[in-house]
Parts: sequence; C-alpha cells; structure tokens
Amino acid sequence: MVAAGGVFLVVKLTQGNGAEPTVAAPATTTSATTEPTVPAKTTAPRPTRAPTTTTAPKKPVAVNPATYNATHRLYKTGAMRTVNCKQAKTGPGNGAQALAYAKSIKACLDRAWPRQVAAAGSRFRSPGLVVWGGTVNTPCGSGPGRSFYCPTTHTVYLETPSLIAFYKQNPTFGRMITSFTMAHEYAHGVQWMTGLGQAYTELRYDADTAGQLQLSRRLELQASCLGNVFLGSNRGSYGINGYAYQMWLYDVNNSGDRPPYPRDHGSTTNHGAWSRAGFASRNPASCNTWAVSPARVS
Repeated sequence: MVAAGGVFLVVKLTQGNGAEPTVAAPATTTSATTEPTVPAKTTAPRPTRAPTTTTAPKKPVAVNPATYNATHRLYKTGAMRTVNCKQAKTGPGNGAQALAYAKSIKACLDRAWPRQVAAAGSRFRSPGLVVWGGTVNTPCGSGPGRSFYCPTTHTVYLETPSLIAFYKQNPTFGRMITSFTMAHEYAHGVQWMTGLGQAYTELRYDADTAGQLQLSRRLELQASCLGNVFLGSNRGSYGINGYAYQMWLYDVNNSGDRPPYPRDHGSTTNHGAWSRAGFASRNPASCNTWAVSPARVS
C-alpha cells in the first residue's frame, strides 16, 4: 500500500475481507475503503524572464513517465545477491516481538537493496519503520487496519495487530505474511528511491478513474514482485522451504483484489504470478509491470 498527499491511493494487506490485497484465510473483520482520489493539478507561477544572452541555454528534455518506468535501469541490475538473511528466532506473537521481528527483516532489506539501487543510478536511503495498532497519523493520512508506505516520510508503517493474530492462529503463516508484508512495503520505498514512484504519480494526474486503478495495479504488483525478489534471494538462509514455502505460496496466491473494493492491487491470479516470478528469478528484470498488456495487471 502507498499513501501520498494526505489521501490513501492504494491499499495493502488487511484483515479478512478488507481492502486489497487480502488473504482469503484466516478470516477476520471487514473494513471498507473509499475509492482513491487524486489531488488536482496546481498551476505553477509564471517564472520571471531571464535577461537575454547571446547563447540560449539548452532546453531540458522531458522524459515520458510511462517510458521511464517501462525502460528503467533497475531491470538491468541483475539478480539480487543473497545477504544470508535469517528469521528472528521469536515470531511476532505480541507488540514487542512484532517490532523486533520487523526490525530483523528490515536489517536484511537494508543490506540487500543498496547494490541494486546504486546500479540503477539512484541513491539508496534506508526507509524508516514504525509499527502501530489502531490508528496512526502521518503526513500521508491515517490507515486503520492497514500497513502502508508513506513517500513523504520515506517510512514503512507496519500495522501489527492483524499480523499478530495471524501468527497466533498459525505461527508459520504469521511469519510468512509478516515477512512478505514488510518486503512489499519496503519495495515501495525502492520505487520512490529510483523515481518509479514519482513517475507513477505523474501518470495518475492525466488518467481517468479506470486508468488510475490500472496504474495502481501496476505499482502494487511490481512492489509484490520486488519484495519477493528479496525473499527468493534469501530463501535458503531464511528457511522458506517445506511447510514455510507452502505458507508463503498460499499467501501470495491468495492475495489480491476482492469485491466490492476497488480493483487497485490486481487479481489473485496476477498477484500470484508476479510474486512467484520475482521469487524464482531473484531479478528485478522479472518485475517490469509497466511494459506488459493490461491483462497481465488486471
């Protein structure tokens, strides 16, 4: 989920039948979300004319945001190297344990992404992390019951009560869904570090409602794919095998848009496909959701 400009644009993992992508089981409470809105364009003040010179400055070349995202250098950075990330011994069984668990995953993400971001020609900046329950106030708004990334603060806001509930119901599933949620939200930070997120925001301004939802799906499916590039590259050391692999697979194959909420994250079929592709390849090249047909991001 990404929140920006005081309005929640898209929604990440929620409990039960909440806004998308959701996980079909275990079922929990229902929460509704409003359709995303886009802030109106503002007109920039007319610049003061510079004094005439004999040599006119070169006119800057505008980069089409759709082309920028579809041909980004991130896709040419190669497979992510493992950082031998290991799960915390104690799972997210309560608030303090959830914070420690999230911090351990973030420490791995902070080691895994700098090479990829630098190779893409961007500057790596470690996102902040806030764990919370109930409601949280941020420059991007508040998100009851939802984890999200806020570009304004470059921070992941991890909603832990639902993750703790999943862990208490099934510890292995709780570990996998917490790991995936953290990797997905962190991947939104990567999108904004590399300019993919800013280009997405620019594209939204000129899109109608259907177009905005499709752009949101491209953004969210890419974040899931990139998050799973990280998990796949550390599959061995992190212990995503056997039953844990089955729980990870269940999570990604059952996350996605569910009626009656907006089609802003992608179908469960497409969410599973992009997640599995990133996990198997360990390469951001598998995550170019901006250059594919609408059917693949439906």
